[in-house]
Amino acid sequence: MERTILCLMVIFSGTVAHKSSLQGPDRFLIRMHQLIDIVDQLNNYVNYLGPEFLPAPEDVKRHCEQSAFSCFQKVQLKSANAGDNEKIINVLTKQLMRKLPPTHAGRRQKQRLMCPSCDSYERKPPKEFLERLKSLIQKMIHQHLS
Repeated sequence: MERTILCLMVIFSGTVAHKSSLQGPDRFLIRMHQLIDIVDQLNNYVNYLGPEFLPAPEDVKRHCEQSAFSCFQKVQLKSANAGDNEKIINVLTKQLMRKLPPTHAGRRQKQRLMCPSCDSYERKPPKEFLERLKSLIQKMIHQHLS
């Protein structure tokens, strides 16, 4: 009887361990931390970015974060001059445009409230654009964890 119970406990704990390993790390959080690193790298090249003003969402309403993030993704950061910096800026910008992994909040947001259009946001220089993007990413991480 004791062996049967012990055997069942081992099987049960193995099943639980297997299920938790299938879930793996949180892909959304990993991607968001990658995005913060990319924004930090772009900040190193902010002096090489074109001087044009870009729509930069700020004080984004709850449940409009994905919409605001897509506004940041639609913007084309351009290098002010050709050369090695231009190649690096282009690679980093392409990495910013990759889709985010799905989240439960993202699925609920499909029926999102009326969020402002990208054109309605105030236009800012590249440095402030990147600061606001980083702030939005941090807000999305915080909301995902809460």
